[in-house]
Amino acid sequence: MVSTRQQREKLVLYLYHNQGKNTREITEEARISFSAIGAILKKAEEEKEPQGEQEQKLSLASQAYKLYSERKKTLAQVAIVLNLREPEVTKFYMEYCKLTQLDSLCRIYDKIKDDIYTL
Repeated sequence: MVSTRQQREKLVLYLYHNQGKNTREITEEARISFSAIGAILKKAEEEKEPQGEQEQKLSLASQAYKLYSERKKTLAQVAIVLNLREPEVTKFYMEYCKLTQLDSLCRIYDKIKDDIYTL
């Protein structure tokens, strides 16, 4: 039997998240009531929420800038993640380039647009 509250919480979270056990299986293995398991899982979820809420408060432009700054996302990936169309994603990328001192890239792109073969 698990002795302290913290040990109980750790065990429940481990069984639920790492071993993929459901509430009934956790009840049998840890000898903890359904309501206690529910309370532990709810508490853990609420502790994660503030970070998620902060992401939701960012504007679409800010979310796009953040994704671009991670350098892991292509324009297509940003469009998918933020559910945006190409013109909006391109606009945000151009703004991001200007913000990060890549002005010359923006000027060149404005001049040649899609006609890269004129160079």
